[in-house]
Amino acid sequence: MFTFETTFIASAFIRQQSTGFVTDVPAVTACLVEFDSCGYHNALFAQLSIPLPGVLTSAVAKRRADYLSGRYAARQLLMNAGCRDAVAVGPDRAPVWPAGWCGSISHTGKWAIAVLSPQRYRINPGVDIERLQPEVMREIATTFTTPDERALLAKSPLPYETALLITFSAKESLFKALFPQVQHMFGFEAAGLCELNPQQNAFTLQLTRRLAPRLPAGYRVRGRYLLRDSEVITLILAPAAH
Repeated sequence: MFTFETTFIASAFIRQQSTGFVTDVPAVTACLVEFDSCGYHNALFAQLSIPLPGVLTSAVAKRRADYLSGRYAARQLLMNAGCRDAVAVGPDRAPVWPAGWCGSISHTGKWAIAVLSPQRYRINPGVDIERLQPEVMREIATTFTTPDERALLAKSPLPYETALLITFSAKESLFKALFPQVQHMFGFEAAGLCELNPQQNAFTLQLTRRLAPRLPAGYRVRGRYLLRDSEVITLILAPAAH
């Protein structure tokens, strides 16, 4: 799904970063970083030239570390593309990308990932990374899947909890990919999983209701997933609205 080159960094906070691109769409770049929350301190925001948003002034250190790791990954991609502007925070707390760019950010545990696309390609990326916690997936399955979806996942050759996690992450990626068109919150029930293809590491989601003029009920979105040792990454590249 990604073509990466990994660099190990002698830093107490950022331990390594893998920078590259989406294999099928090289114009969409990606940066995956491993970070250590124990190495976080507040001065890192200034040292890394990343603004600390007001919404985080009273946040705990772990929350700030998570935010900083994702923004660091995004900044690496923007700087590699010749853009020195930072990703801002909108009133809805969604990332606001510099003019000419669109992207997506996610983090979990000790990992953060960002993807970036030039706006001229009219792609809205949505990326998500999640840790595999089988017992949690079993406990919360009914909050993000329907009985029909769970029946479909039970038939998959993948472990049931892994299939659940892919579905959860896929819906998170869908929200991020479609939000620029929808411009309002929507929940897991707005889309249903209709295909999970382990041979192609792919999935298909179908909207259950109209979200925007060009996103009617029945609209299908295809995405890819990557299984790691303890995480799953999902990616959706949605067409931007005309």
